[in-house]
Amino acid sequence: MAQLMASSTDHSSEQQGLGTSSTDKLFLAFLVVVVAAVTWLGVVNYQEALKVEQAKTNGEAWVEWLTEAGTTRFDADTKLSACKGGIKPPADAKADTPGTWGVCLAHILANTELKDQVNAFFNKAPHFVAACDPKDRTLMGAILLEDLMPTPPGSATPFVASQLLETDSIDYKMQLRLSVCDKGGYAIKVAEFEF
Repeated sequence: MAQLMASSTDHSSEQQGLGTSSTDKLFLAFLVVVVAAVTWLGVVNYQEALKVEQAKTNGEAWVEWLTEAGTTRFDADTKLSACKGGIKPPADAKADTPGTWGVCLAHILANTELKDQVNAFFNKAPHFVAACDPKDRTLMGAILLEDLMPTPPGSATPFVASQLLETDSIDYKMQLRLSVCDKGGYAIKVAEFEF
């Protein structure tokens, strides 16, 4: 009998310590804060990823338009007179000289569906840049368009890439590479194509 009473008092003393202590409550509060922070970071990263995807979609639209225009721009009856190939600009050409990228770009930005694009990072039209640079936060969502000039056969690199400037001649079949700058300022290659 004494043994039975001793065991029942042991159980009752164990049951008295089963409630939540202040340490338990502090730990649960900490877990709630951690879950909230992880959820918030997930939402922010998802929104940033959507902006990067929008920049890539903008780049893909440029590639599609330039590739399609590149198939007809050398035709005599082309509707793309501003981007017409075969017009050799003078050596001292300016951006508004026929046969240059500047005239073609101005036509594209004024008369095509590409004029309505929005850089999701800044809610304004995307702009063209010379290079993506992680140190410059204003380049997020920008477009980098490079002219790929072939090197002589047997060279270590098959081509040399240079920014397509507004004064550059477009009187030949061009090999281009289009990239967009991501949220970290790094280039994301979209495509290489002919124009």
